[in-house]
Amino acid sequence: MVKPSSPFLTPAQREQFTRFPLLDERTLSRYYLLDNADLLLVRERRRNFNRLGFAVQLTVLRHLGRALRSGEAPPENVLVALAEQLQVDPACYAQYATRDPTRFEHFAALCQRFGYVELSRRLNHELRDWLMPLAVVTDQPFPLMSALMDELRRRKVLVPRFTVLERLVQAARVRADQHTYGLLNLPLKGDLAEKVDALLSPQGNEPISRFAWLGRPVGAPKAKHVLALLDKLAFVRTFPVQSNLRAFLPQSRLDHLAEEARRLSASHLGDFEPQRRRATLMACLFDLSKTLTDAVLDMHDRVMVSLLRDGEREAAEAFGKQGPPLVEQFGTFRSVCAAVIAAREQGADPYQAIEAVVNWRQLVETVREREVVRTEQLDPLHHALGRYAKVRSYAPRLLAAFSFQAEGTAAPLVEALNLLREMYAANKRALPERVPIGFVRQKWAGQVFKGSH
Repeated sequence: MVKPSSPFLTPAQREQFTRFPLLDERTLSRYYLLDNADLLLVRERRRNFNRLGFAVQLTVLRHLGRALRSGEAPPENVLVALAEQLQVDPACYAQYATRDPTRFEHFAALCQRFGYVELSRRLNHELRDWLMPLAVVTDQPFPLMSALMDELRRRKVLVPRFTVLERLVQAARVRADQHTYGLLNLPLKGDLAEKVDALLSPQGNEPISRFAWLGRPVGAPKAKHVLALLDKLAFVRTFPVQSNLRAFLPQSRLDHLAEEARRLSASHLGDFEPQRRRATLMACLFDLSKTLTDAVLDMHDRVMVSLLRDGEREAAEAFGKQGPPLVEQFGTFRSVCAAVIAAREQGADPYQAIEAVVNWRQLVETVREREVVRTEQLDPLHHALGRYAKVRSYAPRLLAAFSFQAEGTAAPLVEALNLLREMYAANKRALPERVPIGFVRQKWAGQVFKGSH
């Protein structure tokens, strides 16, 4: 039998399983209320102290699945409740407690009558195998011990010494670990096992291991850092991280192993037994395939936000420079238009009306010689699109790395992404005659549809 590792349960946790539990009214009513059959059985005993003691042993056996230990007294509220039902003095229990042979005889009779058995080697193995699937879900000793105690009572197996239970729980934990390690090693065929081991060693001229490289942050949101994340994701995908093994293991177990891998150094992981080491690294690779996917898409989102903010800043700067000339031109044109309208209404010469508000030469100079304000410079999207080369540097790899799905109003967007993926892969620059445009918002239309395109 496997010995429990240290620490197993804290002293406070251990006490919850070894001491007599505190009883509320509901628990008293459930376990310490004698029915007619119980009363008939109890009244077969002679003398009041034997009847009360027998009733105590009967109810404690049903509740806790064990006998009272040497020197252990039942709670006062148990004695009072049972004595009231038997119409005896609760103080008489003290006389019963000193008669060990009688107590042992009564307990044996109760076990035989109600089918309670001791924990045999066969039952020990059965309970270990029963507990193992739960130990796969959680390796925490406390919930495992709680489940085991409940199962012992359900099967009417007498609760043994607590050290026996600790060894049983630990054996189930070891079996669960072995089961998990075995499953995670299943896809490591051919040279994959050696490839997983190589994660802990420096590669070529690199000063750190590939495992450490995978966990190292790439830096602030930039196009080159998106490429760095895509490099890591592509490397992780050279391992069988798309395996359906995850369907056979609870996520909590995989998360626990991945956290262990992140917490330990490469040298510590290298000290693990081979199957455990590779399983721990595989769990971490499963986790990295998800976290790197999230990191790539999150950084792409941040890059796009940065481009749009830069576009807003440049548009504001352009307005600061071109705003005054624009206001001056607008004032001139407004005065000219007002003069022409007034002349038409009065039947006057429009040219004389124009020259009355602005010199003709000045008007010609305003229209022909002075540079007209470029309104696109005031559009943040115009400036953002000017930096598209940054996105273009990683966009082909980004689209090639992922498959997007959507329904309803988002379907045209996914169709457009698939089209771009195909164009990037074929190195095409010209769009086909039909392209999905249903997702293009109004504020983007001016940048997307230019001229006849």
